[in-house]
Amino acid sequence: MPKLVWRVKLVAELEPGVVSETEVARIERDEVASLADLGLRLEEAKRLTAALQAEIVPAQVTTVGERRRWCAACGQLLASKGHYQATFRSLFGAVPVRVRRLLVCPCHGPGEPKSFAALELGGGTVAPELACVTARYAALAPFGKVAALLSELLPIGGAVNAGTVRNRTQRVGQEVVQLPMAAAVTRPAVRPGGAVVVGLDGGYVRSRHPEVGRHFEVVAGKVIDADGQQHRFALVRDGQAGSAVTLRQALAAAGVTAATPATVLCDGDAGLWRLQREVLPGATPVLDWWHAAVRFEHAIRVGRRLEAPLANRAERDLERAKWRLWHGRWAGCRAKLTALLRWTRRADVVEAAESNRLQRHVTDLLGYLERNEGALVPYAARRRRGLPISTAFVESAVNEIVAKRMNKSQQMRWSRATVQPFLDVRTAVLNGTLEDAIRQRYPGFRPPAGQQQSMAKAA
Repeated sequence: MPKLVWRVKLVAELEPGVVSETEVARIERDEVASLADLGLRLEEAKRLTAALQAEIVPAQVTTVGERRRWCAACGQLLASKGHYQATFRSLFGAVPVRVRRLLVCPCHGPGEPKSFAALELGGGTVAPELACVTARYAALAPFGKVAALLSELLPIGGAVNAGTVRNRTQRVGQEVVQLPMAAAVTRPAVRPGGAVVVGLDGGYVRSRHPEVGRHFEVVAGKVIDADGQQHRFALVRDGQAGSAVTLRQALAAAGVTAATPATVLCDGDAGLWRLQREVLPGATPVLDWWHAAVRFEHAIRVGRRLEAPLANRAERDLERAKWRLWHGRWAGCRAKLTALLRWTRRADVVEAAESNRLQRHVTDLLGYLERNEGALVPYAARRRRGLPISTAFVESAVNEIVAKRMNKSQQMRWSRATVQPFLDVRTAVLNGTLEDAIRQRYPGFRPPAGQQQSMAKAA
């Protein structure tokens, strides 16, 4: 049966007036085509893009090597020291290249290196677009599924297993995302902007080293600026000093410094309060109302199980103490709880059923509030002014940063030493800042979406 044939040729003009043609693909179809025969097949598209990449990349590397053969200082022709072999990996296949090495010009001082590469591909020789796509999807889905998806859709080189995806994602976190965060701390101090709200909470992930502990803690947080914009961050709780440095970098990346007016909400964890005092000493701490109210509710439920006269007294005193705390009258709340605690120790009350449990709940409640005395605020007045009194917004951040990807149905175990780069990548993806970080590391990376649209309209 006669066939329809298409030959795809690459026309290259590497020098003015010098044109070369290379056939990169041949596509054949029967004259009678079914629905499955229309257009390009996935495998044909993969071969086509891989063939184009195999022609373009070596030509670019050769051209760069030729263009850099003259000294930038004196213009003298540099001597060649040969080539070194490398493999350039991109979304469209792995391409072996020969990179020229050049001897340093004699006009340079004796302390200079003796030779240099005309094009520094780096240790991984991975294209920024490949690193970006791999890290973005690895932050949202298991490494194995990302490897399978990319291998099916693209002629990608060297990413057919979960280990490669994991290593590349970790490299993006270390070399791309963490560097702007560290640099943000050393930037000159700017004028403080509007007030921000910072929420801190913790979650646990499974450990790869059960001999040290089955789980370890990850601190997740969220910053809400004066315009309502949200910025997520996460860090491994690894000693007070290390955690403080990482938190300071994460807040600096969000534009928050020690001089920024801030309100910090927390569930009362002493370690989180220590972090807040070290990184944001001038912030206003606020104990989450929900956690305090839940402790009151547990005590009230136990009090209702007492005999009728005793139950009425316990419930009434607890409700009054809660009302005082809600309206910012901490002294009255403490006095009411202290009196209730003395009442539970009376002989006639001690003999009643459930009295020991009530005494234990009231003791725990009073201790919890006293430990967080500096973070108790007039909750009713804050709510009337529209100010935050709950950590619900940061608990959702714990869920989306830690639980959805690192816990729940996914049984992967994590290493305390290597999980921080992955957390940085995941928060960058959720914040929509991953491409900006890659753009800072590789200035030639694709332009922002708005600029791409403008360029398309202009074309």
